[in-house]
Parts: sequence; C-alpha cells; structure tokens
Amino acid sequence: MEPWVQLKQAGLEPSGLGPLPKALRVPPPEGNPGQALMSSGAELGGARELILWIWEELGNLRRVDVQLLGQLCDLGLEMGTFREELVTILEEEEEEEEQEEKSCVEENKGPEEKQDEERSRSSYPAQRLPDFGMTI
Repeated sequence: MEPWVQLKQAGLEPSGLGPLPKALRVPPPEGNPGQALMSSGAELGGARELILWIWEELGNLRRVDVQLLGQLCDLGLEMGTFREELVTILEEEEEEEEQEEKSCVEENKGPEEKQDEERSRSSYPAQRLPDFGMTI
C-alpha cells in the first residue's frame, strides 16, 4: 500500500497502530469459492448461493477498506504539509514582531507607552500549534 509507506516515511504514522493487517498488505486471494464447492460434489442447495454472495460482499468490503485507508493516508500527508506551512507562517510572524519591537526601542518611546504596549501584548494568549491527530 503506497500511501501507507509514504505516511511512514514522512514520520506521520499514528503511534501505537502497528503494521497494517495482512488483508490490506497482500492482494486478495484468487479463485472462486464456488469452484471448490462444485468440485467437492456436495449437494448444498441454497447454501452455495449464500456462500458466493458472502464471498462477493467480503471482496467489496476489502476494496472499500483499501480505498478508505488510502484516503486516510493521503489526508495524513496533507495534514503534515499544513503543519509545516503553519510553522513557517508562525515563525515569520514572530520575526516580524521582533523587528517591530526593535524599531519601537529605536524610536525611544516613553516609559508609559512601553508599558502600555507590553500590557497589550500580554493580553493575547501565546500562539501554539494545533495538535493534528489521526486515528485509523
């Protein structure tokens, strides 16, 4: 499963998840259970159709599982990209604030203005990165 490998390589694999289940790592089994039922020579009546229907539904569920896992992996990779972009934006804003602070100091503001400015800055909560999490 290619997206899962990309997610692991990017270091975004959810912790504690472990390896993918075998059903999602290997291709689906080949063959048809109906052939085995026919070759056994047993008279199963309506059970044969039921077994074939169950086999088809299991195959459909497996395909959906693989699709969903791929979509979740893609989403995890996108979240990693967004996190990197957010870090970059926050670092740029921090640099801009430092430059503004330096320019204010150079202008030699009065002590009252500096205190007012410090109070207004301290009223804003510190910006933190959101914790992006993904559970599969």
